[in-house]
Amino acid sequence: MWTRHTGGRCPFEIRGSKRRQLGTREKIAMFYHARLTLKPEDRKSSPTDALELDLAYEDLISKIAAPYFEGQTFFCGGKVIDPKRVQDLHFNETTQSSKELLPFIRAERRNSNVIVFIPDEWDVTTKGTDITRGVLDEARGRLKKRNSEQSVNGPKTNDRIFVVHGHDITAVDQIELLLRRWGLEPIILRDKPSMGLTVIEKVEAYTEVGYAVVLLTPEDLGGGSRDSLVPRARQNVVFEWGYLMAKLGRDRVACVYRKGVELPSDLHGIVRVEFDKDIRESAEEIRRELVAAGFRLRAG
Repeated sequence: MWTRHTGGRCPFEIRGSKRRQLGTREKIAMFYHARLTLKPEDRKSSPTDALELDLAYEDLISKIAAPYFEGQTFFCGGKVIDPKRVQDLHFNETTQSSKELLPFIRAERRNSNVIVFIPDEWDVTTKGTDITRGVLDEARGRLKKRNSEQSVNGPKTNDRIFVVHGHDITAVDQIELLLRRWGLEPIILRDKPSMGLTVIEKVEAYTEVGYAVVLLTPEDLGGGSRDSLVPRARQNVVFEWGYLMAKLGRDRVACVYRKGVELPSDLHGIVRVEFDKDIRESAEEIRRELVAAGFRLRAG
């Protein structure tokens, strides 16, 4: 346990912080810090931390939180961070810079009977106020706003394609490669950070798109009785299919299904494309549907 300062004025309060006059109100300059815990690269390694101290709030959002939320690589503590390796993240704000806080932190450590093997700077991320949830909410809100602004221009200008899928990873990889080859941006939830969101919240956050492709592959069995079981897609895939048709419209959603999988009984007015063993067999048909929906695709 750390020894806490209990006598007199707390060294981590406003004393010594930078201030500037704003009319008759005094505004405190705040300092923002980030701590990321990264998954070990192999079984023999241990988790490691990356620290970024004394950031401006806008930099905390745009350079760390937003890229993490969008599944893009970013820099933290002099390292290139892959969002998939982030095990935990923490953001805090203080009224003093790390340079001002470190002398007090070192004094705490000298007065403590606990021996620690982490840098003094690590403790900067334990001071002040924990703002992790607020920062992540802010990043999420900005993402939704950006996606909404893109969709206002019309589906033709939005090259983001949401992909719904089950456990057939080969089929997912094949449709992703096709979409990227045509100059589109596939949005696949498995590649996006959870951010503490439920599945439906992630679907809501990432479906401000121009089109959706729903992959129906046989992964479950269902039917009216045990004697009439047939291969069917996972129920969450069917649910998200219906959600997207309601949100984007029937003409903005294509069902790409493997031959033999059970389909809903009423498919009038729904775009559907069948494939047998490989989605690339039906690439030209998928391409025609996207062009009919208004997308300008690269050759290939």
